[in-house]
Amino acid sequence: MLQGLIILTDPTYDPKPWQSVLLYWAVILVAIMINTIVSSWLPRFEAIILILHVFGFFGILFPLVILGPHAPASEVFQNFTNGGNWPTNGLSFFVGLLGNVFAFFGADGAIHMAEEIQNAATVVPRAITFSIFLNGVLGLGMALALLFCIGDTDTALNTPTHYPYMEIFYQAVQNLTGAALMVSIVIALSLCAAVGQAASASRQLWAFSRDRAVPGWRYLQRVNATSAIPIPAITVTTIIACLLALIILGSSTAFNDIVSLAVVGLFGSYFIVAVLLFWRRIRGDIKPYARDSELTNVPGAQLMWGPWRVPGVWGTVTNGFTIVYLVVIFFFCLWPPSNHPTAATMNYSSLMLGATMIFSAVYYFTWARKVYNGPVIQTDR
Repeated sequence: MLQGLIILTDPTYDPKPWQSVLLYWAVILVAIMINTIVSSWLPRFEAIILILHVFGFFGILFPLVILGPHAPASEVFQNFTNGGNWPTNGLSFFVGLLGNVFAFFGADGAIHMAEEIQNAATVVPRAITFSIFLNGVLGLGMALALLFCIGDTDTALNTPTHYPYMEIFYQAVQNLTGAALMVSIVIALSLCAAVGQAASASRQLWAFSRDRAVPGWRYLQRVNATSAIPIPAITVTTIIACLLALIILGSSTAFNDIVSLAVVGLFGSYFIVAVLLFWRRIRGDIKPYARDSELTNVPGAQLMWGPWRVPGVWGTVTNGFTIVYLVVIFFFCLWPPSNHPTAATMNYSSLMLGATMIFSAVYYFTWARKVYNGPVIQTDR
């Protein structure tokens, strides 16, 4: 996006792959510095992000709606564009769901920080629910504004910036400085999101290392005694991210396919959890929540609801809908964006997913099964 902004303001700029790598590394460096050197500021930083998120929404929405072209409602809600040349509009709709699904990427981020949150059983579900509600309302408003004020669709799709929303902003305000400021808000929020992603990814790696589920767990499970931060996990996460960025030098398509694997992997993991929860629900294996209960939800112990849940039949219906939704999304996430794909436009997520599963299976049966016995419940210092 940073290179897209440069192209928007300077059409003569010719982006190079090595520049993309350096910009990528710079973003990672900033995210890691906030997560390590000034980690005590992370909660305040997240609060600032929320404020910027809300005010940035209105900073983009008002110019877009007031200054931009206005399409009739019939054009917005009745016209359908099959840009992928699929046989039917229905199939095109399902293949195009990937963009919408990406908006839910990281909605579970608060869970990964649960062990650093007081009263996590209540606070984390509230945070997830609030974030989905807030972003759902803001996202729906912004989506409607973009649809009504999109202007020339072909120009937006073929913009040299490679980001249609940048062209939509420029067509709306007809001012380069104004469009650049609106784009800068989006980029700033994306950079802020990278901070949270770095924290979330490193905590996941640390948690799996503590459970002895990944190679090198003895080193990765260490926590800095002074800051209580998993420095080794953060370091390895950073190194892996920086090495993956080098793929851009050879093929941006390969890099994008690796990134898209995150979507497939996340929704696949959601599916496993949703199915197991649904099975336990209909069997009645989960007893009601009791505040002063003994250790629960561990191997050999009784399953128990937490203090936050959707009760009764509504919870079962929600769980069932989740499973159906995830099956559809998971299936179409593996499809290419257009019919008759070439090597450059093919979606290689299925290949990446298969390779990851094979590696995981080989690692488990050759080594991990000897040391991995499920999540660690209690450790001795």
